[in-house]
Amino acid sequence: MFDPNNKNQIRIGFIGAGIVGISLALALRKSDYNVRSIFSRRKKSSETFARLISGCHVVESYDEVSAKSDIVFITTSDDSIQAVASKTNWRSKQLVVHCSGASTLDVLEEARIQGAYVGSLHPLQAFASFEDGVLSIPGTTFAIEGKEFARSFLESLALDIGGEVIYLNSEDKVLYHLTGVMMGGMLSTLAASVSDLWRLFGYDREKGVNALSKMIHQVGINLRQLGIPDAVAGPYSRGDIGTIEKHLSGLLDKAPELLPVYCEMALIGLPYAFEKGNLSEEKLQEIRGLVLSFKNKGEFK
Repeated sequence: MFDPNNKNQIRIGFIGAGIVGISLALALRKSDYNVRSIFSRRKKSSETFARLISGCHVVESYDEVSAKSDIVFITTSDDSIQAVASKTNWRSKQLVVHCSGASTLDVLEEARIQGAYVGSLHPLQAFASFEDGVLSIPGTTFAIEGKEFARSFLESLALDIGGEVIYLNSEDKVLYHLTGVMMGGMLSTLAASVSDLWRLFGYDREKGVNALSKMIHQVGINLRQLGIPDAVAGPYSRGDIGTIEKHLSGLLDKAPELLPVYCEMALIGLPYAFEKGNLSEEKLQEIRGLVLSFKNKGEFK
């Protein structure tokens, strides 16, 4: 078994050379961890990974990564983790870690049967490139699943690279992960769709993205500094029913495909606007009734 207090001597290997894997490996190397080996089915991806991580070498198989590593991070696609774990020869007291937010430790059962410690370490972050990924890791929340040694070691590792830590049980993983998807990928989709609306008043999508992304950044600041419900803003929190009606009519006329999205977001947001204290119960019900009257119109136009 490796000494968890001597990180320079711990041999770390990766299976999977995607953005998350490279970002994590760069952060580990920056914190003086010894990332020694990488295997990916795509040789070019392995070579890129090794070129970026000093002291790291491309190997030829899952088993070779395992044989040369005290800790192995499986950073493949979620659907491939169990197959990788099942096809690899592990050893007692080795630590095998996957980085999926939705998968439980069941996918590493074969490693556990062979005597390895198992755990998961998921960064709650939107990684579009490894350059941005390694920069965004400090301050990122890492969700950890594991028992005893695995949990303790992964906590130290996450804190070492500047992260914050939460702990999850297996039954919590799906709900946890979908919060990240909704705030990450789905927020990006929302930003893309509303940026496209800028073309309707004479500007291209890129101009819209540039303007709206600054708003997204400020929303994040407001959420951290003010919290919920105080960070909730806009015509709903003000009870500005005239503006809301203009929005609904405008979408029905110009972009009916977005009207159901707008309505659902409005209905979800109304309780927070009420909690903020700016809306009376009467005004809340008036707005809800207006939104509901438009909700299904866009789908059938």
